[in-house]
Amino acid sequence: MALAISEEHKELADVAASHLARGNVREAARRTLDGTGADLPAFWSATAGLGWFGLHLPEEHGGSGFGLPELTVVLEALGHELAPGPFLPTVTASAILAHSAPESVQARWLPGLADGSAIGAVGLSPGLTLDSDGGLTGESRAVIGAPQAAVLVLVAGDDVVVVEPGEAGVSVSTRAGLDTTRTIGNVTVDGAAIPAERILKGAARAAVTYFRILVAAEAVGSAMACLETATDYVKTREQFGRPVGTFQAVKHHCANMLIDIEMTVAATWDAARAGDVESAWFAAAVAASHAARAQVKAARLNIQLHGGIGFTWEHDAHLYLRRADTVAAVVADGRDPLVDVVEAFRAGEAHGASFELPAEARTFREQAGAAVAHYKALPEGEQRDYLVDSGYLVPHWRKPWGREAGVVEQLVIEEEFAGIDLPDLGITGWVNLTISQVGTDEQKSRWIDPVLRGQTNWCQLFSEPGAGSDAAAVRTAGKRVDGGWRVTGQKVWTSAALGCEWGLATVRTDPQASKHAGVTMMAIRLDSPGVEIRPLREITGDALFNEVFFDDVFVPDTDVVGGEGEGWKVARATLGNERVSIGGGSGSIAFTGKELVKLLDGSPGARESAEHEVGEILAEEHTLRLLNLRQAARAIAGAGPGPEANVTKLVKAEHSQRITNLGMTLVGPAAVMGEVPDVSYPYLFTRCLTIAGGTSEIMRNTIAERILGLPRDPLVR
Repeated sequence: MALAISEEHKELADVAASHLARGNVREAARRTLDGTGADLPAFWSATAGLGWFGLHLPEEHGGSGFGLPELTVVLEALGHELAPGPFLPTVTASAILAHSAPESVQARWLPGLADGSAIGAVGLSPGLTLDSDGGLTGESRAVIGAPQAAVLVLVAGDDVVVVEPGEAGVSVSTRAGLDTTRTIGNVTVDGAAIPAERILKGAARAAVTYFRILVAAEAVGSAMACLETATDYVKTREQFGRPVGTFQAVKHHCANMLIDIEMTVAATWDAARAGDVESAWFAAAVAASHAARAQVKAARLNIQLHGGIGFTWEHDAHLYLRRADTVAAVVADGRDPLVDVVEAFRAGEAHGASFELPAEARTFREQAGAAVAHYKALPEGEQRDYLVDSGYLVPHWRKPWGREAGVVEQLVIEEEFAGIDLPDLGITGWVNLTISQVGTDEQKSRWIDPVLRGQTNWCQLFSEPGAGSDAAAVRTAGKRVDGGWRVTGQKVWTSAALGCEWGLATVRTDPQASKHAGVTMMAIRLDSPGVEIRPLREITGDALFNEVFFDDVFVPDTDVVGGEGEGWKVARATLGNERVSIGGGSGSIAFTGKELVKLLDGSPGARESAEHEVGEILAEEHTLRLLNLRQAARAIAGAGPGPEANVTKLVKAEHSQRITNLGMTLVGPAAVMGEVPDVSYPYLFTRCLTIAGGTSEIMRNTIAERILGLPRDPLVR
């Protein structure tokens, strides 16, 4: 299960999966196609016996006293198996009542909701009107679970009303829902008099927040099940003499499913951790916006990847599609979560849950706080040297250059140094991080300290003409001579080479060896005889990229990094450091969601869909930070690495393009008349981000093969 990180949550997820497997829940979902969806499933009472209905409720009302993090783990498991029945609406109703209802209403309904003997439903559509005397009129449409509910929790403007289906003026009409696993209906109210205690003033926002968090958790499970089913199928289904999973188009579909799901996981995890529902409004809107899209896309692609068999009545794929589209419609009814994302951003509510650090963080915070104070007191010319000497410039590096800071200390340092414009080592940094990991003691002593102090710069000499993203397609050749090597060849797309003293280069030193085995990594001085650098002008007009030519350049043995023939291992380490640096923030553009909101607010004639599109960008921007935070949470919990790091670099590059694309649209003709270079320049520049550091297409192949286990293309050697 994806949401669980801590051992306790993993154990809960395992229990949930085992319980649902014993209950043959997915088969129960299939049986609802025959019209049995109005009956409670056979596993309902056993589920109640586990205490799941009251997991999040206070003990005095029959609950277990846990919270949303635990409930979302269970909901993910239920969504994964497409569990039939009104579990989601029941726990959502009880969460709203536990938060917003007076004691008398809680005492009336929470015990039954907590033990599963009472069913709840929540209506969020905007069709109800509540007058000042408590008279309720109108219709709440598409209420999941309403035909079975004993209590209805309905949004009416800014308030929430609690009604019973049988009371005067309240009627429920059952509809033939697309999703047969749950009942759905309309609640019509004709002048019902609602007692004051059952009018929860100002509770609509909390109700929507609870629903969005919980429905997102369920969607995570359903989408993940679609991904697992699809990838399992394409690994074994053969066409044209090989598994269809070897085809790049199929790999990209699967990788895109994983990316969408991981974004939803991060956003849902964040929203569920909120200490109180009021502070979770923005996070819940982000989670719901991701969830609705991810679940629908995963369900659709699951059918597509299964081909004809996925279109059959007997296959489960259409059940997940029915569930996904129903949830998406209910989520979007009345309140577009992406519009709420924009409004929350304007109101200064664009934040996620706080991250609770262990007790050891206090010591790190005292040390980092003292370092910040000392840094600020120094003359500007001495500040960088202090950062280097104290290890705070690169705290995650091993000593003596860094502090060997673990995840907790790194998070504390990031917080304490916020607002300080620290040097960004960029390419020079990740190249020398590799040297610190695999270089000789003499190389480390000679190269790293000048780099940290800003005295030398390095470039990365990997790409060659015609090689594209294949970093192992090395034709630059090294010939053994007395005391070293003579290197001849060409590199291309080398960033910032004109401003660098050194370059780290892949060189083929054994042409008889296999493609990856015959490569040696060498550090080459760029002022050496035989080195020529020619700048390449980019679409921005700048010349960041370069061609670098080597004509019989001598490289001493002391400048071979990692040993002869070990160059591919060193290259992979460097590329890994590069992707972590890019995903973690190095190379970010200055044009952000904040600028988009300013453009939106300054464009009164912007089309109605523009706010929705800006909301997508803001949600994605927030979730990119959450992916990094989940990596940290995994490390703190000792949970091992997850897929977040592989996803972040790819999403970040494409996000940068999407944000500038939309910026150009919002600005309109001024963008193409030289009037807003702050928009047009980043738009042009970001075209390179889905190419540099590995193209997005190759990154998707990598995700599909290394994370999802799809087979490699047999034509690739």
